[in-house]
Amino acid sequence: MKYYLFILFLSITALNAQPAVEKVSVQLQWADQFQFAGYYIAKEKGYYRDAGLDVTIQKFDSKKLAVDEVMAGHSTYGIGRSSLLVDRMKGRNVVALAAIFQSSPFILLSQKSADIKTPRDLVGKRIMMTQDFQDTISVRAMLNSQGLSVDELKTIEHSYNPMDISNGKTDVMACYISNEPYILKEKGVETNAISPEAYGFDFYSDILFTSDLEVRNHPKRVRAFVDATLKGWEYAFSHIPETAQLIRTHYNGQNKSLESLVYEGEVLKSLAYRGDQPLGAITVDKFRRISDIYRVMGIHQDEKRLDGFIYDDTGKQSVALSVDEHSFLHTNIIRYTSIEQWPPFTFYPEHNSQELQGIGVDFWKLIVERTGMKSSFTPSLTWGGILESMKTKIVDVALGTSISKEKERYALFSKPYATFANVIVTGKAIDFLPGLNALGGKRVAIAEGNNVAESIALKYPDITIIGVEDTREALNALSSGRVDAVIDILPSVAYLINEDHHVDLKISGTTEFNFDLRMMIRNDYPELKSIIDKAIDSISIVDRQKIMNQYIAITYEDRVDYSWVYGIALAALFIISIFIYRQFEMGKYNKRLLKMATTDPLTGLTNRIRLDEKLLECYHFYERTGRIFSVIMIDLDYFKRVNDTYGHLVGDKTLVIFAKLLSDNIRNVDIVGRWGGEEFMIICPDTTLTGGEQLAEKIKSVIEMYDFPHIHTLTCSFGISESREGDRIENIVGRADSALYQAKAEGRNRICIS
Repeated sequence: MKYYLFILFLSITALNAQPAVEKVSVQLQWADQFQFAGYYIAKEKGYYRDAGLDVTIQKFDSKKLAVDEVMAGHSTYGIGRSSLLVDRMKGRNVVALAAIFQSSPFILLSQKSADIKTPRDLVGKRIMMTQDFQDTISVRAMLNSQGLSVDELKTIEHSYNPMDISNGKTDVMACYISNEPYILKEKGVETNAISPEAYGFDFYSDILFTSDLEVRNHPKRVRAFVDATLKGWEYAFSHIPETAQLIRTHYNGQNKSLESLVYEGEVLKSLAYRGDQPLGAITVDKFRRISDIYRVMGIHQDEKRLDGFIYDDTGKQSVALSVDEHSFLHTNIIRYTSIEQWPPFTFYPEHNSQELQGIGVDFWKLIVERTGMKSSFTPSLTWGGILESMKTKIVDVALGTSISKEKERYALFSKPYATFANVIVTGKAIDFLPGLNALGGKRVAIAEGNNVAESIALKYPDITIIGVEDTREALNALSSGRVDAVIDILPSVAYLINEDHHVDLKISGTTEFNFDLRMMIRNDYPELKSIIDKAIDSISIVDRQKIMNQYIAITYEDRVDYSWVYGIALAALFIISIFIYRQFEMGKYNKRLLKMATTDPLTGLTNRIRLDEKLLECYHFYERTGRIFSVIMIDLDYFKRVNDTYGHLVGDKTLVIFAKLLSDNIRNVDIVGRWGGEEFMIICPDTTLTGGEQLAEKIKSVIEMYDFPHIHTLTCSFGISESREGDRIENIVGRADSALYQAKAEGRNRICIS
């Protein structure tokens, strides 16, 4: 009897035993505020506890840097800035785990009455700035671009009290755009802000990091901490008012108002999801560009030290399923569907029409792999066909859609696994649109399957929404004048504008509505929804980033001299342009990637590949009609001296300005592009040598008179040719190139024709 009682006791003990929790800590880099909401939520909602972690959130101490605390073993994890790269180069084995903000909220704030508006106005002023702020690349790069260095600034100890800007204790304070400006505005203090982003320097911020020792010794713990933290951030950004109230109640050492915390959350959310990146995305390529900028500024960089700096999870685990979920997968083959041509989400590439590819497909492959499910594909030609198949239970899962009230009547939806912006497409004659308010009274086409229509109809009732079958039909309607604009997902419209040669259309603005990409699941399969959600949760930031990078090449633009809104639109269009071409000619080593892009990443002009296409178009038109076209080759004189004297940052900025001057001084029908390096080409349809020479004279005069930042003066050499009977394209370009060589040989800053 005693034996059985003992066995019973052991059984009960085993049933009630709690999994062991591991004690870890994370060091904050500033005082409590929404900036750390994800960590608070992960702790308060039990996400850390569920991951087997007992997390201590270590309060900010102005006498301690987070990187010092982590390296000394006083904290397991920390939150840092891009200056972590400097620490890495100095031999400190920090490892960047996730970048919470894709774009930095950092600014230099001053009272409006002080009239401090530019970096040069900072000279001689008292600036409250911590050491890690001083080492931040965005600050150094901004100052360097204006001919300044951190050493020229008068920095004083940071008080962390924004009111010191108004009470005379400092002239300038390093802070976040999401925080101090609002606090001061509440107090009636008007401010000016100097933002590195306005000068083209936009970098990661609030980087979650740890030590190399932690990654090597506790890989599962690192994975658990990162995932629980990101889950906390996802909740915080999805429930900003609730999160703000929690911070105000439990984490409000600064005594901030609820309104200011909500405002901070909204601003930080826009920075966290900038550029259609998954939350926490971080890449070595972007840090390599940051390293390049540090190197230009004379800060030692070691390429080998970048190895291991970005966390790469190799400890992926299979999804833990319940007995019922295992049984469900054992007895069912999951039939999934998708529209066959919806790049970059699902599509058949031209070079391989047998294998479906895309973002949705790759996420599905991970889900299948991690759950062990058996699946089969059922193709659908239209969105209507997908919805009908779901209603009639012919299929079990659709790979990509959004939630709507109509679909919720017969379907379940997974957690979102990717998010993309809905953008506004118009004719090229339309200027930039600041938002949906600009479309009041207009007819706007929206494709079936994109439920942004419901949100727009609710918030903007004066917009007339025209429903169409798909995005291609929407763009055709816009091109023919049947509608005034199209709203759809950025990757899709960018692809179709290029694929269908809609040269009359452009992306003119963005909307406040994002498209959350989800799996749609038949409503009598709740087990399948649970399985898919668990699998989505198991997909790490690294995995998500690898999928996105395969289809969307992210290029960091740090020198574009446009307003921030145009910068976003152009950068987004460039990203998608690279993605479009990458789909169709992507090989094992991506050798043809550069050939696929049509836009020069630095200047925003047409690139060499696109120029070749335009030359061919003009040549064929000349062959059919006999209408002459001219080619102007332009080379910047002694441009190597600019790079050698002022550095590549100034050189790149000069190229951007030069490209804009070219664009502003040609006709609408002319095509201008970057031929390579500091060489540019203008293709002039219906233009003789005389007309080409007149245009070159005009541009030559504009360039000579323009006062370029830092270098002030710049000259160019020009070579011009025109199409002739019996010519091939090589003859026309060759003559222009020979004429350019002649202009340079004769002393430069002149025009030669051939």
